[in-house]
Amino acid sequence: MKVKIVGLLGSPHAFGGSGSLLRCALKAAEEEGAQVELCHLYQAPIEPCIGCVQDEEPTCKYPCIFEDYGKELLEKLWQADGYIIASPVYWYGPSGPLKILIDRMTALENMVAFGEPSYVEGKAVGVITVGADAGVTLSGAYLLTVLNAMGAMIPPWAHAYSHRGKEALFDDRAVMDALNVGRLVTRLLRAVRGQAEILRYHEDQEQLERIRQEVLKERETWEAQHVERKTLGKSCA
Repeated sequence: MKVKIVGLLGSPHAFGGSGSLLRCALKAAEEEGAQVELCHLYQAPIEPCIGCVQDEEPTCKYPCIFEDYGKELLEKLWQADGYIIASPVYWYGPSGPLKILIDRMTALENMVAFGEPSYVEGKAVGVITVGADAGVTLSGAYLLTVLNAMGAMIPPWAHAYSHRGKEALFDDRAVMDALNVGRLVTRLLRAVRGQAEILRYHEDQEQLERIRQEVLKERETWEAQHVERKTLGKSCA
């Protein structure tokens, strides 16, 4: 049975630095045999958490009370075997929509208050961050720490990052790290299912260049379609 990995893109730019590296990671996971899906958090509004969780009388549980895109994403996260989360750095942390979704994931984790395991327990996770200075490390550490506290597993080499912004796709080390995030999240999931797996960083320059070219072609297609939609919109105005 294939493992299913959801990629969460917490950037408003579909093919910015974090979006491009996330696509690299998901392609590497796919080549390892995973079923992958990319979800863009800026696609639709996600209502912020209103703090239903209480120690005295737990009321926060899955499914969340809001009927919105966040609820759709929580369903995908529950059904998935693993996550790869990518975000630009906004003031030393992840983007706003991603932070809101993390808060909403309390509905998955808090099932422990109702006698069930956390719905995040046993998922394998990796993260990708793109930004300046120490922000890439701080935001990545935040995401891994919170997800692990919710019950998720962290493979080795679980964090890829770049300081090169929208040019992150041309940061060879960041691309290689992203490929390993995808590869090792997939392999960890197979390992806990009893398969013999080597959980080790792997250098593959041929794969790096091939996947980079695939992402570049996808970006070019997306940009051409985006320009065409803008042009049609103006002509109809």
